[in-house]
Amino acid sequence: MWRTGLLGISLSIFLAVRYRRGLPALLVSLGRWGMIASVLSGLGTILFVVAVDHAPVANVLLILALSPFWAAIWTRLVVGVTVARRTLVSMPFALVGVAVAVGATSEGILAIGNIVALLCSLGLSANLTIIRVHKHLDMVPTTACGGFLGCGALALAGTDPTLQAGDLAPLLLLGLVILPLAMALLTLGGRLLPSPETALLLSGETALSPLLAAWVIGESISGQAFVGGSVVLAVLVVHATLGLREVTTTS
Repeated sequence: MWRTGLLGISLSIFLAVRYRRGLPALLVSLGRWGMIASVLSGLGTILFVVAVDHAPVANVLLILALSPFWAAIWTRLVVGVTVARRTLVSMPFALVGVAVAVGATSEGILAIGNIVALLCSLGLSANLTIIRVHKHLDMVPTTACGGFLGCGALALAGTDPTLQAGDLAPLLLLGLVILPLAMALLTLGGRLLPSPETALLLSGETALSPLLAAWVIGESISGQAFVGGSVVLAVLVVHATLGLREVTTTS
């Protein structure tokens, strides 16, 4: 609850400084797609925390790494753009890699944490699709609204706002600096970069986050998870590299 609320506050301050009196007009210009993106953003922040709370970080990040493929499907369904052949070929391999990795947990593939992570991945990809389709609009306000929506939903659900000793400093760092900066850059990057390049850069999160989780909090990475993760990362890198070559050739 604090995480999403601080996200909304920090981004709202940034937008107020950037747009000043033009901010209300910007919010109105986002229309219904802005409202949908705000809801998806709010749900995504909640689902991510729930997923990490119930599943290993490596599993969650591997499932989220499938977002570029879901985004291609959403683009096909919503906009009618044909899904690239490299995406259709890559998806089965990526899905197999994820199945191998997440199947290493004692609860198996259908563990609650994995299911929640999948829902988060679908929501994130849908949100990225909206951002890319409407790249003429600044969708950063939807991330701020999503933060407030997530905070309100968790408050209504009866979340205990009490903080434990030592929580305040890392919470402020996460909610006021790391999270808003990451979300704002991701939103802006979705407007400015080709989808393959965005996917290639995001694949770095898939590779680094499990290693950081193992280093910082001592979370173990099984051999099966390592193999499955390597497959997913390799598929993402090959997929994105081929896409960049297509963009370069076309240009």
